[in-house]
Amino acid sequence: MTHTLKDKVAIVTGASRGIGAAIAQRFAAEGARVVLVARTGEPGGKLPGSLDETAAHIRAAGGDCLCVQADLASATDRERIVAETLRHYGGIDILVNNAAWARFGAGYAQSVERVQLAYAVNLFAPHHLAQLAIPAMKARGGGWILNLSSATSTRPGPAPYAPKDRAYRFHTTHSPTLYGSTKAALERLSTGMAMELAADNIAVNTLAPVEAVASEGALVSGSIDDLAHMEPVEAMAEAALALCSRSQAALSGRVALSLPLLRELGLPVMRLDGAGPLPDFKL
Repeated sequence: MTHTLKDKVAIVTGASRGIGAAIAQRFAAEGARVVLVARTGEPGGKLPGSLDETAAHIRAAGGDCLCVQADLASATDRERIVAETLRHYGGIDILVNNAAWARFGAGYAQSVERVQLAYAVNLFAPHHLAQLAIPAMKARGGGWILNLSSATSTRPGPAPYAPKDRAYRFHTTHSPTLYGSTKAALERLSTGMAMELAADNIAVNTLAPVEAVASEGALVSGSIDDLAHMEPVEAMAEAALALCSRSQAALSGRVALSLPLLRELGLPVMRLDGAGPLPDFKL
């Protein structure tokens, strides 16, 4: 292991399971002190995974982490996340906004409450957490903000529509319209902030899988069909590490997909413990 993130402080939201837990473990393996954030603190929730379990993995490997149970839809909780991070570790170098809320179904039929919650968690929370973390990053001479996005941010093509077309079937069954719109907004916000913060040595990027990762949340959402390109969660963790460690002047303002980014940078997909390449996987 290279300990690329030695002495860095990283906040990772949605760290109880899936992509967030993988990123947290990979960062800790590289020497980061990681603040794990999620609603599920202990095992036994609706889905597998909890902060306690992610923390146990990190600590068993000799890593350093802090658990902060929080609801990202709450501004008060968001403020508490940053306050507890600063109180415990004294600074912030990295913010990974991974947590998301999604309910798939026709966009025109989504309730006002669901629309508000989707934007609260997927857009307003990343923006607010960045606002809260940026002063601490500036005080340390720079930092990295990574916002997790989705392939659903891509706009579907125009009419005429073919009923057998995969995108048409997706949008007329388990439609990603609401979720994808929040991620499209997040990508535009991120690329603009990247320019605005360039002089402060703070990189801002978005990262998404090429199509799908078999995380606990994705598997129960009904949004993955039998044609989906599946990639290991380790690929997302490795791409996240690159976007949160490399020169801010060289790697910022990207709307990146995991596997193409790793190919571009010539990076292998490593195990989450950083001890070697992921077996039997080639980019």
